[in-house]
Amino acid sequence: MTQIRDPRLRTLLTQAERNANYGKNAAAEMMYRQIIDEAPEAEDAWLGLARVTGDPAEKRAAYERALALAPENPAAVAGLAVLDGRPVPPEAAAALAALEPAAEEPRPSTITVAEPAPVAAAEEAAYTLTCYRHPERTTSLRCYNCNRPICISCAKKTPVGYICPDCQRQAEDAFYNSRPLDYLVAALVSLPISLLVGFLLIRFFVGSFFFFLIVFFISGAVGGFIGRVTKRAIGGRRGRYLPGLVVAMMVLGVALPAGLVFLLGGLNLFALLGLGIFLFVAGGAAYWQMR
Repeated sequence: MTQIRDPRLRTLLTQAERNANYGKNAAAEMMYRQIIDEAPEAEDAWLGLARVTGDPAEKRAAYERALALAPENPAAVAGLAVLDGRPVPPEAAAALAALEPAAEEPRPSTITVAEPAPVAAAEEAAYTLTCYRHPERTTSLRCYNCNRPICISCAKKTPVGYICPDCQRQAEDAFYNSRPLDYLVAALVSLPISLLVGFLLIRFFVGSFFFFLIVFFISGAVGGFIGRVTKRAIGGRRGRYLPGLVVAMMVLGVALPAGLVFLLGGLNLFALLGLGIFLFVAGGAAYWQMR
């Protein structure tokens, strides 16, 4: 039986077994593979990998490797029998049945250490998983990409497991190809158009009977137009903060003439409400055009 002194691997094996028991096979498979990479003689990791992998060929290879490391291992013998369509040998079935009462808890690792039990327990406690962003929070989750422990507040669920905010941000960065100059161009394009729109709204439509009706009908089209023109001006490139910048320029472009006219007494609160509705709808349309 292989002896592993690293308590981190024992903790990782326990976490992998817990994930497998909860049906989180992708996370468990990743952990089993990490253990195998660092301790290829760990038969429990091979058995765990055979349990969670969906590839029949890989499942067979894992069972065979576990059986080579621990001859007559009942779980490996039974697993290969099931894969071959044969009855499980009685001695293997009996051995597995004898272990059944202990299956209520995650099965303790058969990977043992030579230290006395109190020392091993102290080392295990030292490797209690805590969120790498919130060290005061214990957790049982790991990022599937970097394998760092994360609390439920930091974990972002994906189809293949949980991902941490840092890895999610790195994945998103692959879609952003803007250059620093693009931010200046975006501001210089969207601000003048927004100033013109704000002036036209205040000059010709504010105070008219159909003002709110006009706002509802043209806001989305105007915002989409500003977003499309700005995106074309920067060559269609995408930036993390470009959508927010364009919306900010639209707010500034409407707020400057509106604020000036309001101070001169030419606008009432009712008109300002209409302009606010315009910015809300048009800003949303521009934002999604820029994404």
